[in-house]
Amino acid sequence: ELFQKAKQIELACYDNPEFYNDFIWSVNQSDEKALAVLNSAGGFLHQMTQIASVFGIMLSIHWGGVVIAVLSAALSFFLKIRMNRQEYALSQEQNPLQRKRDYTSRVLYMSDYAKEIRLSNVKQKLIQNFTETNETLVERIRFFGKKTARLSLLDRIGANYILIYGYVLYLTYLVLVKKALSYGDFIGLYNGVRNLSDNILDFGDSMSQFQKHSLYIEKFRVFLNYSPQMSDGELPVPKGDAELVLTLKNVSFQYENAKQPTLQNINLVIHPREKLALVGYNGAGKTTLVKLLMRLYDPTEGTIELNGVDIRRYALAEYRNYFGVVFQDFKLFAATIAENVIMDRMSKEAEAEVLRALEKSDFSGRLVSMEDGIDTDLTREFSKKGVHLSGGEAQKVAIARIFTKNRQMLILDEPSSALDPVTEYYINQNMLREAGDKAVIYISHRLSTTKMADRIVMLEKGRIIENGSHQELMELGGKYAQMFAMQAEKYQ
Repeated sequence: ELFQKAKQIELACYDNPEFYNDFIWSVNQSDEKALAVLNSAGGFLHQMTQIASVFGIMLSIHWGGVVIAVLSAALSFFLKIRMNRQEYALSQEQNPLQRKRDYTSRVLYMSDYAKEIRLSNVKQKLIQNFTETNETLVERIRFFGKKTARLSLLDRIGANYILIYGYVLYLTYLVLVKKALSYGDFIGLYNGVRNLSDNILDFGDSMSQFQKHSLYIEKFRVFLNYSPQMSDGELPVPKGDAELVLTLKNVSFQYENAKQPTLQNINLVIHPREKLALVGYNGAGKTTLVKLLMRLYDPTEGTIELNGVDIRRYALAEYRNYFGVVFQDFKLFAATIAENVIMDRMSKEAEAEVLRALEKSDFSGRLVSMEDGIDTDLTREFSKKGVHLSGGEAQKVAIARIFTKNRQMLILDEPSSALDPVTEYYINQNMLREAGDKAVIYISHRLSTTKMADRIVMLEKGRIIENGSHQELMELGGKYAQMFAMQAEKYQ
């Protein structure tokens, strides 16, 4: 259920540290708390049976023991609830601190960071962060530990020594002075009051445990009951040979807690079969724009329409299947090459499709050298025979993904940043040939790629500042022409 919910939450939730902390906490605590609730339920039934039997016997001898046992357990129960709240408050403060501390542990052990750590002093900074976070964590544990220790001491002294042993003194008086009880009654009542008190206390513990569980489970439940804010429409996306036009009308977008919008008043029409390039310096808003197109985020202002219909009215999963995409920060999974290409469970029928996709992404040469072919495991995390790919090789596997699905629009976010110019040219030609009559959106800093586009859109500080073909923008002599000339200089 957690995995299914994690698939549903919007990217915006990952931008919210409080929500993300609760999300991580829910995942880490779920199995432990589920078992704890089960154990508490079993203990609850056991204690109820014990209490009922001892309670009846003690009432028949002397009712005072019952009163003392109940008072002792009630006081202990009250104090334990207070301790549970302290424990919960500590857990609330521990969670973000532990996550920050664990980041250092994770980074120092992961192969992704091994080279930079060994070739620099960044490990000192990481260890310093770990130490400082750990000291803060220890300080919070001490702070709450002192409070819990005081409550625990009150529990021991008040509930056990004063009430129980006070009652024992009273029984001694009844036996030795008043001669109102026999020695057998004394032993029975003493054992009974300890037994009843312990069982009522255990019962109270179970109840207080339920109270503690409820504090934890509340966060778990809030996460499971979270309703995605991104609406899911009902309209089917047009299929077949439909001419699909994407239109952005006065679109603006601002990330949560950001001081200024990332995109401002974007107006753009993407025509069928058009090859469109988005260019601009870092931070111009190019990647954010394509995330809006794919409904990974919804615009803060304005609308995006597909064939004149607001994209929020289309079925979300079906609409996203409209796109084939390779992001600059793509990820490969600890799975086989074939599974990383098909991005699904692999079947025998899909082998030819995967091989064809890898050939188009220029990975066939590397594949030939692999004993297990497309069944080769990537990374050695779970397999000694696993393979680590170079940056360019990994990028080719990621690019192969767009050649496996019959998407109606392809989005290529810096798809060739780790490739040499010759391989880049080869793959770009394959992309254009494979795209056929599909629309393609390029995001690239290499302006040699943009020359192949029908139209180029230049963004700066979240706004469209230039829009036209390569030739038109070069003749305009604006920012695009300046950027192109700077890159061309390096090759002349």
